[in-house]
Amino acid sequence: MLVEFTGISRMLTGKMEHQLPLADGAVMMDVVRAIGRKFPPLIGEVIEKDGETLIPTNLFSINGKQILNEKQLHYQPKDGDRLILLSLLAGG
Repeated sequence: MLVEFTGISRMLTGKMEHQLPLADGAVMMDVVRAIGRKFPPLIGEVIEKDGETLIPTNLFSINGKQILNEKQLHYQPKDGDRLILLSLLAGG
């Protein structure tokens, strides 16, 4: 599974993308856990401190076509999907 980092997640990981090995039947929560373990600076900034869920201002886009928010972490990505991690931050 290819995870693309944008915005703050790109700054924190120092990567544009990461190929993430996932087991059959994995869901988005497994993706969040795996990238949190691989890139600990994401914890508390993009991923909640529990390491299991996204902070509400962050979400995934599936192939740039479908948006999943922090409450849809039971979605099962398909082989070949590109998961784009987006941060929705507002300035003043």
